[in-house]
Amino acid sequence: MHVALGNFYLLDQAGGKIPDDTPEIRPDLEKKITAKAEVLAWLGRSEKAVKQVYPAVDRSKKIKFLGKDTTSDAVFLRILVHSHEHMGQMIAYARMIGVTPPWSK
Repeated sequence: MHVALGNFYLLDQAGGKIPDDTPEIRPDLEKKITAKAEVLAWLGRSEKAVKQVYPAVDRSKKIKFLGKDTTSDAVFLRILVHSHEHMGQMIAYARMIGVTPPWSK
């Protein structure tokens, strides 16, 4: 849920419009939604939203993000970096508990 909610937050900060069919995003969702199917649905929905909105946003637009001057494009880059940070953590955790990533087989 953390990555999914992060995607929606960063998309909004980048100036993208969160799709109207997105359920209400609340801070407590990160702890309330724990069922695998529901988490995967949220993650898929958030990734789809980023992919759909990205081409329509003026990525050269100057914005304030976390109190600093930047561009919308830099926030989109942050979406990518955030997802990759957590993917790396998940791979390390999976290997620690004996799960081999499918691409390593």
